[in-house]
Amino acid sequence: MSLRLNTNYNELDKLWEVELIGEVDINSKSMLKEELLLLNEKKQVDFVFKCEQLEYIDSTGLGVLISFYKNVKVNDKTIHFEKLKPSILKIFSLTGLDKIFSIRN
Repeated sequence: MSLRLNTNYNELDKLWEVELIGEVDINSKSMLKEELLLLNEKKQVDFVFKCEQLEYIDSTGLGVLISFYKNVKVNDKTIHFEKLKPSILKIFSLTGLDKIFSIRN
């Protein structure tokens, strides 16, 4: 399974909503990185990743998110994750990313 992104700028809340569908891995990391950087260039605001349909993430995918977090943080913006599956939440917890990112379920 590959990765699909649905993106939307939420005018009311002034943030990007990014729905991650499928798998974030070595095969999709370049596409994800490019898309996120383009969104951040358009509007430098907070990001909400909707992860209800995110099936898998590997270390390269986590690396993309950490790198992107650094880009967002420069502008004092934040990244939130919503509705992580238990297996993915466990990866975030084991790697300490649950302390860096805001996670809402």
